[in-house]
Amino acid sequence: MTGPHLHLLGGFDFAGAGAAVPAFSRKARAMVAYLALQAGHSQSREKLAALLWSLNGDTQARMSLRQAVSAVRKAMQKSGGGRFLTEGTSIALHLDDFDFDVARFEALAKSSSPEDLEQALVLYRGDLLDGLGLKEEPFEDWLRVERERLRMIAVATLDRLVAHYSASNDPAYCVRTAARLLAMEPLREDIHRALMRAYAAQGRINLALKQYELCRDALQRDLRLTPEPETRELYEDLRARRGASPSRFPHPASASGSDPARPPTHYVKSAGINIAYQVSGDGPIDLVYVPGWVSNLDLAWDSPRFAHVLRRLGTFSRLIRIDKRGTGLSDRNVGLPTLEERMEDVRAVLDAVGSKRTVLFGSSEGGPMCMLFAATYPERTAALVLTGAYARGGWAKDYPWARTVEQVQQDVDAVESQWGKPADMRNAAPSLIENMVEREWFAAYLRNSASPADAIALWRWGTEIDVRDILPAIHVPTLIVQRTNDRWVRPEEGRYLATHIDGARYVELAGRDHVIWGEDCDRLVDEIRSFVTGALPPTLGQRLLLSVLAIEIEAANERAVGQCAEAIRDELLLFDGKEIRNSVNKVLAVFHRPTRAIQCAVAIRERLKPLAADIRSSIHIGECESRGEDFSGVAIEVTSRSLDHARPGEIIASRTVRDLIVGSGLAFEEQGEVEANGLAGALQLFSVKATPASADV
Repeated sequence: MTGPHLHLLGGFDFAGAGAAVPAFSRKARAMVAYLALQAGHSQSREKLAALLWSLNGDTQARMSLRQAVSAVRKAMQKSGGGRFLTEGTSIALHLDDFDFDVARFEALAKSSSPEDLEQALVLYRGDLLDGLGLKEEPFEDWLRVERERLRMIAVATLDRLVAHYSASNDPAYCVRTAARLLAMEPLREDIHRALMRAYAAQGRINLALKQYELCRDALQRDLRLTPEPETRELYEDLRARRGASPSRFPHPASASGSDPARPPTHYVKSAGINIAYQVSGDGPIDLVYVPGWVSNLDLAWDSPRFAHVLRRLGTFSRLIRIDKRGTGLSDRNVGLPTLEERMEDVRAVLDAVGSKRTVLFGSSEGGPMCMLFAATYPERTAALVLTGAYARGGWAKDYPWARTVEQVQQDVDAVESQWGKPADMRNAAPSLIENMVEREWFAAYLRNSASPADAIALWRWGTEIDVRDILPAIHVPTLIVQRTNDRWVRPEEGRYLATHIDGARYVELAGRDHVIWGEDCDRLVDEIRSFVTGALPPTLGQRLLLSVLAIEIEAANERAVGQCAEAIRDELLLFDGKEIRNSVNKVLAVFHRPTRAIQCAVAIRERLKPLAADIRSSIHIGECESRGEDFSGVAIEVTSRSLDHARPGEIIASRTVRDLIVGSGLAFEEQGEVEANGLAGALQLFSVKATPASADV
């Protein structure tokens, strides 16, 4: 059971004990935020009315304030912490037992400890009340001043960390911190220099020189200035270093002639879960490797074959590797994941290392998540590489190559009986079956990647994945590499991906090994290198993979419909949804994540119960084309038509949504089919049923 919290940095997030989220209007949120930043100090009702309802008459302003105060009082009473005091004409908010992110951020930012400063920046998720706009000039003036004040604290914190990491010779952290600071203050020439030096310390001279060009262009464009002499001298020195003999500037880790040292493991928080990652290599391209099933970042280096592959990947890329949530060095015992959660974990790691665009390299079960990421965030994806990957984890009539229920049970039985023994490589890497060193290492690798029970649960989870419906929404350069006799993923599955991903390049290599460090692994790396270094950056189009939510309201009168529409807009803001169309009694909105769409639909249904309104909702995920503020596409039509299958109070989701949120804890009941132009056939629909495991959805 979580304690109460109020988070205002990057948006508005209020929850009481047990994560009960109150139904606040936009102005009630604004009032809570204003009082929270003056916590413990009384504010007059007259001042609050003038601040938030300046465009209303006095009578209407007082009435609106009274309603907001009532809503906040009820929420605070249910929160399990804090006090909301109203005495006469004064109002005060006390956040005694609340986790208030602004207060924690300001306190941590005053510390001299780098660890505290890092924690402060974790809290600074964005501007104060980002996305909240009221069109009330007094409030907007106050908000502008507070946003800038807190932003300057974040800038100063980043500044101190850049200085610390520069002085302590920690180039990886310096790169990450300087890049974040430049995103906020792009004209800071001293930070451009710090980033250039950090890149150079990593041996990434080309990126250091590129940073100079970015600095020079920004100064010329915005200030009509040229770089300072110190910056130009650094640039010339780096150019000379690039042209020097490689032996004069050996990589620090290989100066003694020995193998490069194992890279350090770092952590980043993603939705409260610690995700472990490592960064190695000094190439100019960012490449994030997402492994299959289970993994362990540290033990990967104990296999000479696997370490060889990782080092070769690092010759042409900055290699970013992760242990997925629930495995390896990341937090364990966190329950089964969803593809969406794992996708957001990868995004958190990329943000932590300052990667704006990356090549996604998904192997085996890591492939479907990379496909979802590429379709959802094309602006962050330079290219997609898939090896031994699949679109569906279990057998189906229209996908007959995956493993049947009986075969999956045999796999699970084998995992349970053999866990801890020298690994049976007959399916993973038949070429290594006689190599006892590799077998012993692989057994230890698996043991340290997950417990037997977790490994089995994740194996079964992987068989429930189905991303077939999103393949046409992938529009980045894609390479699919498949072994001809892979015993886990058949060549037909690789060919299926190549057929359904527009423009994908398919390469079939001889061999039986499923793992990337198996037989002829250098040929695999050669194919990846040739593709990655030769692929042109994709032209960013306006086609996006989005979750579409359609809502229909049936209320007693026009006034009630208006109240419902206002409440729906509030919930869309809270759950990061974007309203794209509305009529008298219908609303259409889009989300980047399907579970957020479901969470929003549930919250809207609960919010509107007191208004005695009947709400029907439907959700589908698919490709949409952006047309300014509007969107079009088959996903819009499918979602709208699916509404006809929803009863009052019911939330309908398509099979595509159900398949993409495996592991969410939601239950589904079949609810007919829908047909639409652009669909290959009828699409199965389901009624969403919340379960105890998903009580906070």
